[in-house]
Amino acid sequence: MEGMIEWLAGLPPVAIYLVIAILAAVENIFPPFPADTAIALGAFLSHRGITDARLVFLVTLVANVGGAMGIYHFAAHHSAALFNSKFAKRFLPDEGIAFVRKEYQRFGLTGLFIGRMLPGFRAVVAPFAGLIHLGPWRAFFPMFCASAIWYGGIIFAAATIGEHWDRVAMWLRDLNVVVGAIALMAIAGGVYWWWRRRQRVAS
Repeated sequence: MEGMIEWLAGLPPVAIYLVIAILAAVENIFPPFPADTAIALGAFLSHRGITDARLVFLVTLVANVGGAMGIYHFAAHHSAALFNSKFAKRFLPDEGIAFVRKEYQRFGLTGLFIGRMLPGFRAVVAPFAGLIHLGPWRAFFPMFCASAIWYGGIIFAAATIGEHWDRVAMWLRDLNVVVGAIALMAIAGGVYWWWRRRQRVAS
């Protein structure tokens, strides 16, 4: 993690925002991309004055929702080709589509919101909305709200940790010392128990 932080911190601010935007958009197409991690690290760096957490949020939200709407429009116009492709079979699994369809049938737009909040199902919501030819504004609203809440929470948490990183690092060091001491005592107790058992057997 430290290595990734230092790599990201070594980039010019514009490049950091560009990396965040690309990953936030690509996550709609290729879910395994580590968008959440990069976004959190971008917000974390705000405590060093390298980034601005508010700008990280704005860039993330625009790129993520913009990418989702692009997939929505593509699915609306090319749904048959999209869902019959090898790419869709691998990254838009049938169980994901079935889950979003079920939630949509149960809760309507709230179901799309729920699906957009869940990792693993998030990427299915936009193409599903296009597949059923849901109106663009009706598709946009739940995706926008879910992305704002999800990424807003990640960015707020990462920025807050960044502001108190010295305390967190000190706490982690103290925790490691305590855990190490407990481990040593456990090992010593185990060795003593083994030695006493050998003594009893020998006698």
